[in-house]
Amino acid sequence: MSMKTSNWARIQPLTLADLEKIMQSSHPENLKFTSVEVDTYWLDEPDALAVAVKLLIERATNQDWMLRVKWLYHLAKNMPQGLESIKIHLEASAAALRNFYSNSLSSGVSNVIKILQPNVTDESVIPLDPRWNMQAMDIIRNAMDFDPQTDQPEQLFALLESVANKTIIYFDREKQIFTEANLVSIGGKKLRNSVLRLSFEFHKDPESYHSLPHEIVVNLAAFFELCDALIGLWVQSSQGMVSDAGVNEILGSVRWRDRFWTVADTVKVDASGLALLALHWHWVLKHLVCRIPQLLMNHEDKYYREVQTVSEHIQNCLESPTGGFAGVKKLQKFLGRPFPFKDELVVECFSQLKVFNKALTIREWMPALGESGWQEDISRLQVVASEGTLKKSLLQAWGLVLRANVLEDVDSDALKNLVNAQHLELKARGISLGFLEKKHSEASFLLQPDFSTLIQLTRSVQLWPVMEYLAVLWQYKVTADFMTQACLRRSSKHQQPQIDEEISRHITFCLKHTPVAPQELRDFWSLVHHPEVKIKYSCLENLMDGGAW
Repeated sequence: MSMKTSNWARIQPLTLADLEKIMQSSHPENLKFTSVEVDTYWLDEPDALAVAVKLLIERATNQDWMLRVKWLYHLAKNMPQGLESIKIHLEASAAALRNFYSNSLSSGVSNVIKILQPNVTDESVIPLDPRWNMQAMDIIRNAMDFDPQTDQPEQLFALLESVANKTIIYFDREKQIFTEANLVSIGGKKLRNSVLRLSFEFHKDPESYHSLPHEIVVNLAAFFELCDALIGLWVQSSQGMVSDAGVNEILGSVRWRDRFWTVADTVKVDASGLALLALHWHWVLKHLVCRIPQLLMNHEDKYYREVQTVSEHIQNCLESPTGGFAGVKKLQKFLGRPFPFKDELVVECFSQLKVFNKALTIREWMPALGESGWQEDISRLQVVASEGTLKKSLLQAWGLVLRANVLEDVDSDALKNLVNAQHLELKARGISLGFLEKKHSEASFLLQPDFSTLIQLTRSVQLWPVMEYLAVLWQYKVTADFMTQACLRRSSKHQQPQIDEEISRHITFCLKHTPVAPQELRDFWSLVHHPEVKIKYSCLENLMDGGAW
């Protein structure tokens, strides 16, 4: 396929629009692609670097792995100041690759390949993960000299897949453990008093602690050590088979362990910190500890029993009243938990509204790769700054979704029609709502705004910080008035004037003069339009009178 470009150098070979042309054309060789000036900032993103390093490792062989390790260490050594996290990632990847070829796990793939191809020796080039070259795998499959009546070839290929998947798990855990160890060693003063750091210090020298701030300090470091040892021993053993689906399931489960480590290294031994730690521990227990027998088939029973013992101690520690959940649990028991969605159409509307909200969120929006999109930027700012009617319609849709989640008197079809109308309105104004939108064709119909419009838009945007500050003050006042009304309602039969008008004026001000997302105002909107919501506040008042706190 020939690709003719203009004088601009194309950094990416194809954009999504070019790919769409190829798929729709019967003669792609005659297509001409317009070159696009592409920003290169994405090359420095940590996610892009992580994928590149992962590719570098998984494409290694027994002949060139030392060269790849040296290259990663060279990159880490020459990393500029201020990029310590990237430096640690490079060093962790290099250490994991070096350790892999230093233990018995590296011989797993080569042993299976030697069975499949008896002429292969240790001097042959054996890839770390042979699945990167599926053509070679097909050649091996077709050249095998086994009895076709048996399933021995399929068993060997299943074993090869399992060993390769265990290798992926090994690298994931080795890099995580290396990264965590470096973060602990270079941690600042603000993290020295975290729950995890205190637990590590106690684990090193228990005799130096005459009193403990909390029992969790005793067991936290032991849990991570035993959990990592259990997974490490299982990965390096010959027991258990891991399919492609299994490796994703295992990695997804151990992510809960990683998030728990991050939280434990952030919070302190206080009520709020222990409450957050207890919440994450509940997820670790549910998604990892209780699922180890299913995830790690034929695991080491000794280590698993130790993990269970430590987990029980942690569970008992975090279930104590110091966890800070007592008041929350009483509220949930009395008021109930949030209701699930009752209608599939409401779920679809909720998903669409989230897309709309993201498209109109100025602070989170970033230009699409390979496209300037300046006209769309202006259109987005105009919608957020001046289209109060559209934002009010979006707020109504959010309120109806919230109501449909509690009551059953919302017409789902009418809600769907309202959301579809908002979708068409946003498209008509040139706001793209995802990668599947045809941005080029729509942007071509956008009219360039005149100078006076841009001046007015600039003035509105410049006033946003002041308006947001006023909106916060107004919200405090509305909340205080609402609580005052609730207290007066309990102490006497007299009722203050309704604050519905005050809430309505606050909503109108926020929609018209601030960039606040309509989604953030749906609770206030529900208070005004749905009196049933106020019943919950009456219940809250009764709960407070009953001494449930």
